[in-house]
Amino acid sequence: MLETKSRILIVDDYPALVTLMRHKLVQRGFDVITAQNGEEALKMVQSDYPDIVISDVEMPVMNGYELCEKIKGDPKFTTIPVILVTSLVTTESLMKGIAAGADNYLTKPYDDETLFAKIDELLDFHGTAIGDREKIKITVEGKEYEIYADYTHLINLLVSTYRNTLAQNVELENVKQKLNGAVKELEYSKNEYESLLQNIFPEKVAESLLAYGNVSPERFDDITIMFTDFDDFTKTVPNLSPEELIKSLSFYFDKFDEFAEEHKLIKIKTIGDSYMAVGGLPERNSTHPIDVILAALKMKKFIAEKEKAPENNIPYFPLRIGIHSGSAVVGVIGKKRFAYDVWGNAVNLAARMEQNASQEFLNISDATYQRVKQFFECDSRGKIAAKNMGDIPMYNLKRIKPEYSEDEEGLVPNRLFIREYNQISRNS
Repeated sequence: MLETKSRILIVDDYPALVTLMRHKLVQRGFDVITAQNGEEALKMVQSDYPDIVISDVEMPVMNGYELCEKIKGDPKFTTIPVILVTSLVTTESLMKGIAAGADNYLTKPYDDETLFAKIDELLDFHGTAIGDREKIKITVEGKEYEIYADYTHLINLLVSTYRNTLAQNVELENVKQKLNGAVKELEYSKNEYESLLQNIFPEKVAESLLAYGNVSPERFDDITIMFTDFDDFTKTVPNLSPEELIKSLSFYFDKFDEFAEEHKLIKIKTIGDSYMAVGGLPERNSTHPIDVILAALKMKKFIAEKEKAPENNIPYFPLRIGIHSGSAVVGVIGKKRFAYDVWGNAVNLAARMEQNASQEFLNISDATYQRVKQFFECDSRGKIAAKNMGDIPMYNLKRIKPEYSEDEEGLVPNRLFIREYNQISRNS
């Protein structure tokens, strides 16, 4: 006889709770899968056939009641037990769950033993098909409900709910202590994971990966993409040992990361000596073209200072930077080795901006120029042939305009710049 772990589907739109419950159930020996809304969960029921579904009631797209109704209404899945989780301890919420066909309830907060006991009961009981239950009308607190239920189902559900309530009243303080301990444990684990994942992913993306193992792709209509590349890098690499190569790239890219973070950019990736960062995601904003350019100007200044004052045996590399603003699709690919990336014509155009950039100035597209020309000095380069894209207008961006600059070099915004920048931010 084949033996497999009991599979439990957790459905909740709060990543921290999903992560905590999954951890506890895996430790208990269950196979656990997760979903963040009822619609996603229903597809997983149809493909993974879980032994139990534990679903929060309040969720976007499809709530727990609707999910329960659809599971119980399908002859193939009607015997799969469903536990609904709610903080609404009211007669109406309880009866609504019974009407939807729920096999049991968990009311927040609950302790581990209550959770495990309900799961064990339902795994032993196996549930009944909703078609085998009698359709009856009952009146509770003056309100009539029409439900499908048999005697055993009602008794099990009501007794279980009663025991749950008693346990909460008697053990509330104990539950609070356990929850406090669990929160500390979760916070510790969360910090560990986040410190690792957030070096690669934005916080919002990291949370979704931890809880659900995937991130839904999004189309961003307005972002700014920057590519950088070192001149003469390939000529210098053969003369460097592996240790010297990594030390040199880290010297530059660690500083680039610092500038990107200061100006709300997300580093997407490095490929060899190429560095890619994007402004305007995952949180949408209207200042991203300015943010990217301010970060790029700092990169240019850092490189110029390195040329004047060599240090630590790090070779100097002239830097090219290209920038373009446009729309793109953003998402995570991979099942084990995740990569947060950006796709679309705007990415290709930003890459062409970098390929045609000079060492002296930033090379920006017309789309970016129209968004930043108020603040920065730019010279038109006319239309320049770009590989596979035809002739494209390009601009040399030199510095912040004197009336907006705090310093003579035009690298530091003054109070007027900041005031008008904040106005743009507030209007977004």
